[in-house]
Amino acid sequence: MKTVEALYVQKDFAKALQTLEANKSKISPGLWHYNMGTVYAGMKEFGKARFHLLQAEREGFVSKESEQNLEVVESALDTTRLEKPLAWSDYAVRGAMIASEGILSTLALFILIAGMIGVLKKKSLALFSALTVFVLLIVGVDFWINSWPLAVVTTPQGIQEGPSAIFASREELPSGVLVLATHKGEWRKILYPSRYQGWIKNTGLEELK
Repeated sequence: MKTVEALYVQKDFAKALQTLEANKSKISPGLWHYNMGTVYAGMKEFGKARFHLLQAEREGFVSKESEQNLEVVESALDTTRLEKPLAWSDYAVRGAMIASEGILSTLALFILIAGMIGVLKKKSLALFSALTVFVLLIVGVDFWINSWPLAVVTTPQGIQEGPSAIFASREELPSGVLVLATHKGEWRKILYPSRYQGWIKNTGLEELK
């Protein structure tokens, strides 16, 4: 890692990327993605940088530096404007993604603890059953949200009205935008953000896992 840091300071970003790729198996996934994101940010390839920094968070790598780097990258991409909610569906998807970042799991744990206290006091099988179903429902919703096919656009591309080049083209999908899109062969249908609803080729995207 010291070698990568030295290469970054020297602004030899291409060599830094090569070094990271060559040593991927030796570095924890979160740290690897964080360093990849930092190097791409140095290269001003902000779409790729955002993907790697978001993936680092998903891998559990969170630090003051990673949060600051992500903030700088998203500011450079102007994601606040590009992903500004325009419809109720945008608010619903965004709210769900925020809730899945620990809020739902914390809520499930709180309800489980509080509910078990009530169950022990009343010794009620019906209450225990209702508590179990409710907690499992929250956990299931959390799992479902985290399974959504989210991806970051790394290469700008045109949006089509349908899953074929014969359909009319719309505006360009900018680099760095976080999208929720379903698969259909070599095409994807964008569901979120609603302003970009349409079809894009299954290229120029990096899926968050």
